[in-house]
Amino acid sequence: MKKIFSWAVVVAFMCALSMGASAHAASIKLGASYGMTGRIGWIGVDCVDGAKLAIDAVNDKGGIKGQKIELEVYDSKNEPDTARTNFEKLIKKDKVVAILGPVVTTESQAVIPIAERDKIPFIVVSGGIEINEVILPEYKKQGKKSYMWALSVGTPRQNEVKVLWLKKHGYKKIGNIEPLDQMGELSGIEYEKLAKQYGLQIVAKEKFDNKGTDFTTQMSKIKAAGADSIGSMCSGAPSVTLVKNRDQVGMKEVPFMLSDANLSKKFVELLGENTANVYTVGAKIQFADYLKDTDPQKKVIRDFQDRFKGKYNKSPMSWFFAAVGHDSALMFIKAIEAVGTDGEKMRDWLEKQKNFQGAQAFYSWSDLDHRGIGVDQCSVMMIKGDDWIPVE
Repeated sequence: MKKIFSWAVVVAFMCALSMGASAHAASIKLGASYGMTGRIGWIGVDCVDGAKLAIDAVNDKGGIKGQKIELEVYDSKNEPDTARTNFEKLIKKDKVVAILGPVVTTESQAVIPIAERDKIPFIVVSGGIEINEVILPEYKKQGKKSYMWALSVGTPRQNEVKVLWLKKHGYKKIGNIEPLDQMGELSGIEYEKLAKQYGLQIVAKEKFDNKGTDFTTQMSKIKAAGADSIGSMCSGAPSVTLVKNRDQVGMKEVPFMLSDANLSKKFVELLGENTANVYTVGAKIQFADYLKDTDPQKKVIRDFQDRFKGKYNKSPMSWFFAAVGHDSALMFIKAIEAVGTDGEKMRDWLEKQKNFQGAQAFYSWSDLDHRGIGVDQCSVMMIKGDDWIPVE
């Protein structure tokens, strides 16, 4: 009887050890909900590739305290309803501790209540989501916490960099033309505010429908108002039309400031011969070749790019989106290393970080800034040849 009991104890003890080891070795799950199909599906693909690069780097070193990081990926198709469904699955079924994505503003707005309900930090790509301008100030008044970060430069900061450049180069009269959407509305408001702040004047305010094919009427009004520069948060095909219409009404020499969503060789190709005096704003990842060797960000970017090309044997469609995916994953990895997998603790830790070293930029966050990319981390860029370059 004693022998039987002894063996039972040993077996039970061994099982307990085994179960404990298994629990310790269980992976930590991150989720991703990016649009990965359709017209701009390549953005989500770049983001996921960048995220996997950061995750592989920590897993290759044994993970976090012996636990490997897993990435559960769903395609949101850039649809708000699908994004909501993905977030519910990732949180309830996959038990993720944080989520990367989504990409576009409407998706980002759709998933906010879900993430806040379950205290799950998430990082969007959207430049139009008003995280710093509206959400954080309102939440602070209400004593609430936002669980969302947005890693693009963002509409307001882009426009600030543009207005500062225009002022530096002696331009005084901005003709503003914006798409009839939320991002266009935000951009117009910010241009007015920044023009007043830095001593410039908005001389024309025009709107256009993204489905339109000719905007010469609006451009003619901007010309008649005496604008010496043009600002817009337009992107894609409508931007091509706007630039060509600018040239058609005789304003080819007038600087046209566009959205950073146009930072691609494809956009330059679509402009054809209409590339003169077309500008936008990019973070340092977009112009690493032009950084001084003394700039600490240059080495970080080069390392990221070398690792990416080494893993995938190619460059991404956009270094910007690949860097956003990478930095999103890296943020969560560092937070988990510091405070564990509790969503609220991760959120609180991230909000206090200054000069956080990412591939895109050195980020500094606060309770009123969940983008973290300062004016000093950006540059106005112009087209030269078949590509974009930074300008002084």
